[in-house]
Amino acid sequence: MRVVFATVFDYPHAGGLSTHVATLASALADLGHEVKVVTPRGHAPLRLDLIARAPSRALQLLGQDQGLVWSHRVRLSLLREALLAEPPTSRIIAEDVLAALAAKAAGRNCILTVHGYFTREALSRRGLRPGTYGERAFARWEKAGYQAADRIVAVDSRIARHILDTAGRDDARVQPNFLDMAWAEGLPPKADARRKLGLGDGPVVLCPRRLTPKNGVHVAVAALQAWPEARLLVVGDGVDRPRLESQVRELSLTDRVIFTGAQPHAAMAAYYAACDCIAVPSVPVAGVEEATSISVIEGMASGRPVVASGIGGLRELIESGRNGLLVAPNDPLALAAALKQALANAARLGAAAQDDVRKHYSARAAAASFVADLSRLPD
Repeated sequence: MRVVFATVFDYPHAGGLSTHVATLASALADLGHEVKVVTPRGHAPLRLDLIARAPSRALQLLGQDQGLVWSHRVRLSLLREALLAEPPTSRIIAEDVLAALAAKAAGRNCILTVHGYFTREALSRRGLRPGTYGERAFARWEKAGYQAADRIVAVDSRIARHILDTAGRDDARVQPNFLDMAWAEGLPPKADARRKLGLGDGPVVLCPRRLTPKNGVHVAVAALQAWPEARLLVVGDGVDRPRLESQVRELSLTDRVIFTGAQPHAAMAAYYAACDCIAVPSVPVAGVEEATSISVIEGMASGRPVVASGIGGLRELIESGRNGLLVAPNDPLALAAALKQALANAARLGAAAQDDVRKHYSARAAAASFVADLSRLPD
């Protein structure tokens, strides 16, 4: 089978969607399928920059987010062209709602994987502003994308309910995120990883997060005040970085918080290996809650105890006290206490989490489920 992953976003990039595609593509290839990733930038990079970038910036000055709508509309059009160039026997997995619309416009059937709330996510990233033409356009695209797909896969049950509420579709299959356990089994020894990263002794908390409001990194920074012995390793980048760096200075934590910036996924093994526990302190923003976070699954697979906010899809991954700990969002003191508790019970929590990933979040099993879905697409 020839499988084409389609997305309007650039690939690869830092983030869960890109990791999902890379992991699933690798698992499908291992099962003997031909795999390709199709994006507007891969299809026509010069046209994308010329047609989208300058006009988008000019239109954005009008104040109704017309520029953002324009750039996404260009990406949709270029992706449609790219899909038309693919052999008609290809099976398409759309990784966002615009990719599903591009597939429909190209006359192709597709599975749509829904990783989050398309409109709400854009609002939570501060890309869209509430009440604008842009928000209304994104909402129309989102509903139409759900309706256009032949089959839908949601990464948690809460997103499946959102699809039902938005587009009236009750047939979304829930497939949590996943990973290849070979990645976790290949982690370097902790001492080697710490030496490579220039980390000494003492507790190290890893926060592998894009620096956006909903990821709650500010809560992890504040929690450090209640745990003077620990250091925080923040791996990721994003719009919140200036605010977070200012917070670190204001709290006099510059010697205990390390910002590494965005890192390629291949480099993440060293960071997971070097840490003692992992914080995923997500907070609700603009109606968006964290899905079944790949960062949490990677942390569980690494055998390190994960402390996460008890919201959204995180509650579907962690059974608090057995394979990790859940805390109330936006509560630095509770997060600090839970991280200390996690460190004290690291071996037990980490072993249970690792076992759960082997049993329930295998990339190979997920790939087999996608193959079954693809086989049922109309010819």
